[in-house]
Amino acid sequence: MENLPKICVDTTDAFMTTERFGTREEVIRWIKEVGIDNKVTVIISRSDTEMGKRGRSNKIIFGCDKGGKHKISDSGTQSASKKCGCPFKIRSTPAKDGSGWKIDVKCGLHNHGLPDRLEGHSFIGRLTTDEKQHVADLAKRHVAPRNILLSLQDKFPENVTRITQDAGYVYWSRKQDDSEVVREIFWAHPDSVKLLNIFPIVLVMDSTYKTNKYRQPLFEIVGMTSTELTFAVGFAYMESEQTENFCWVLEKLKDLFVKKDMCPQVILIDRDLALMKAIEVVFPNSINLLCRFHINKNVGAKCKQHVVNDLQKTIDTLWMEVVWASDEVEYGQRLHQLEQACVDYSGFINYVKDTWLTPHRHRFVGAWINRVLHLGNTTTNRVESAHWKLKQMLGNSIGDMVKCWEAMNNNLRLQLGNIRASFQKSFYEVEHAHVSPFYGYLRGSVSRAALRCIAEELLRVDYVRTNRQICGCTLRTSYGLPCACELGRYRVGGIPIPIDVVHVHWRKLTMEVELEIGEDDGSEVDMTAAMDELWRRFRSLDVIGKRALRSRVCELAYPTMTTLCPPPEKIKTKGGVKKKGKKPADYDVYRDPSYHEYVDKASQSSQRQSQPSQTSKKIKLSKKQPQFIVQFPNHIRSYIEDIVNVESDGNCGFRVIASLHGYGEDGWPMVRRELELEIIDKDRSTLYDKLFSNRLSAVRESLMIESFGSQPPEKWMSLPDMGYLIANRYNVVLVCLGNPCITFFPMTSSHSPNVSIYCIGFVNQNHWVQVR
Repeated sequence: MENLPKICVDTTDAFMTTERFGTREEVIRWIKEVGIDNKVTVIISRSDTEMGKRGRSNKIIFGCDKGGKHKISDSGTQSASKKCGCPFKIRSTPAKDGSGWKIDVKCGLHNHGLPDRLEGHSFIGRLTTDEKQHVADLAKRHVAPRNILLSLQDKFPENVTRITQDAGYVYWSRKQDDSEVVREIFWAHPDSVKLLNIFPIVLVMDSTYKTNKYRQPLFEIVGMTSTELTFAVGFAYMESEQTENFCWVLEKLKDLFVKKDMCPQVILIDRDLALMKAIEVVFPNSINLLCRFHINKNVGAKCKQHVVNDLQKTIDTLWMEVVWASDEVEYGQRLHQLEQACVDYSGFINYVKDTWLTPHRHRFVGAWINRVLHLGNTTTNRVESAHWKLKQMLGNSIGDMVKCWEAMNNNLRLQLGNIRASFQKSFYEVEHAHVSPFYGYLRGSVSRAALRCIAEELLRVDYVRTNRQICGCTLRTSYGLPCACELGRYRVGGIPIPIDVVHVHWRKLTMEVELEIGEDDGSEVDMTAAMDELWRRFRSLDVIGKRALRSRVCELAYPTMTTLCPPPEKIKTKGGVKKKGKKPADYDVYRDPSYHEYVDKASQSSQRQSQPSQTSKKIKLSKKQPQFIVQFPNHIRSYIEDIVNVESDGNCGFRVIASLHGYGEDGWPMVRRELELEIIDKDRSTLYDKLFSNRLSAVRESLMIESFGSQPPEKWMSLPDMGYLIANRYNVVLVCLGNPCITFFPMTSSHSPNVSIYCIGFVNQNHWVQVR
């Protein structure tokens, strides 16, 4: 591996002083204050106190918190360290003339860059005694953690980990004709505007409801930072969700970009035809993708309506294969298979083709969107999550616009603090998996989220090597990160990954930048000519005209004194809670059910009605019984102590094995990799050739994934294939409970009475859990 450039930052002058200090505490206070001013976290490396014994003397040795060696633990968990052997060192001892403590800078150099701010730093952000007491008092009153943090921000604004965001929002509004009633209002926080211009690649948009007593829909726009955190771009209350309303909001969004030619490369939404048309008008050069999750749910709901139960699972699987097709040839093959399976269900296949595939396949099918720089965003989960957090802060849907703004502002305060802290972690800390010189150019300059993606892609290199056709290069085209075949070339050449092969999105680790306008955009922020014209016009008007013009100018100059009125409160005519009665069983204060949820409910209801009445009396579950217990055979239920669920993202089986093996649930990529190594082990090639025969390559392919996140069905853990691999690789007895129940023994080692037993369960016909 070639030599990497050395970083050297000299802070000697900042700590040089002839001042004398009366006590140790004064020395420590001065050193740490100077360190904070210069973005250096100074810690006490060693100290000693004279005790009248030989070799003991008064002294304090200060160092940088990045001093010391990076130690790699064997815990298997994803952890990081700040240590990089920084040589910074200051020694303080009492002066011989008795004038006080003196400071001697032994080495003022740092072998690492310094952050632009210390927000989010674990040492600087420690709570003071008063802050700890404040937290304890609020916790005793059962205050929610998010509100405790907001209270800390308000009461102790000087703490660098908690930045209180003042007003100063950018906003526009428009009124109903011939009235002062608000029709639409759009606003964005100044820091949100800054983030938008730093990270403009992908925006996710969606409307939500039940946030205010006026029953106006709230349109929310979010983006993604280099650390994969969501940030709010802007909010808009709209009179209705027509193309004209969306166009007005998107025009205001367009005005937030400081450069005329800047626009989002990708806009991700649900299938809202009015919004799609507005995007074509306002952002014609942006690529409009549709949310895969909602498409799949709606197709699944339609499948339940048209297809008999026995074929529903098969057709759902075929549909997912169409969506995940990697190229147009595979797409054609998968679609043909789906058409053959649905030959007796013309209503369903016509819906799929007419509603989704024919007009919109290029917006959600992998064969097309894998060529788009969407940075891993293929669903509207980000904005849906933002909706949920806002409604958690709101608490109810009967507040006015002021209450809604306060909730949004509080959410932004928490959100911006987390984003700044994530930047500092990427800049300041190195994960154990990225210590290799292979990442030398990227550490501290590229976000940890990007490094994790690269590390995951690196697992494919042994299989892909440098072959572009096998690689597919999806990580390069969709994420802007080096794919397996690129990494293979760097590894063969013994070259660290160059930083310029990482998209600039992942290299931005700060908000502390001044937004620069283009050379041709300077006139747009120059108000000299407009103000001169305003004064000329004002002087030419009579008294009535001057009053009218002054009133309009005051609306801009003094927004808190606006004459605008809120829309009239609308009476809720259905779905509401009646006066003193109980709320309906399906009433949800947060949202209205989606189409597929109505179908699911109807399907479940019909299934309950079709079952014999006595079945409901057979089993009366205790509240303490584990989840999914009824899905296991009766004769073993009494032996099940607990069932541990894991995330259902297509990796659930590997998550369960990772957890059982001590890697933790998030160690599932390691399990995939180790099972792949098991297959290609030369000593066991004959065994697996016999077991899998001509399916050997297919089994291996099922273990290799192209990206994090949800996986298609062909990448799920399936038995018996994976059962053999798990038992042999980890030398365990694997017990699988479900339908059917199967037990796998290791085939390559002698059995021992002390052999570990891993027990897993298959539930819902598509999910793995850990069974104790």
